[in-house]
Parts: sequence; C-alpha cells; structure tokens
Amino acid sequence: MRITVLYFARVKDITGTAQETFDISWGSMDELTEKIFSKYPELRNISNLLISVNNEYYSGIPLRENDRVAFFPPVSGG
Repeated sequence: MRITVLYFARVKDITGTAQETFDISWGSMDELTEKIFSKYPELRNISNLLISVNNEYYSGIPLRENDRVAFFPPVSGG
C-alpha cells in the first residue's frame, strides 16, 4: 500500500524534503515509522514526535491506501 508522508519544521530539515511516498506491506504505523527511522536515524532524537493521519492526530487506527501521514516536532506558541 502506498502512503504519502509529509515532513514539517525540524523534521523537514532533517529529511531534506517536504514529502515522499513509502510502500508498506500492511497498514501498520510501526512498519512505516521503522522505514522512516531507518532512512533518517536522526529523527529518533526528536522527543515527542507528533504524527497525524489525514489531518488528524494519529489515534492508532490502521493505515489505508493513499493515507497522508505527517511528522512534525512538538509545537509551542506564545
């Protein structure tokens, strides 16, 4: 299944791209994150990395074909 992955802020700086596509064999976020962390090991150093699926915070549901997954660091405002 094909998943589009979007990167924002520091995550985008680490990956050097704003978006890429991954093929995963089953709808597991664990499989997707392992592929991403293997490709970009420095992402493991970001504590509390946030993940959204189709513009909603990831809630543990399985991924589906053509989902859009975003990775971004914690945000703060002021």
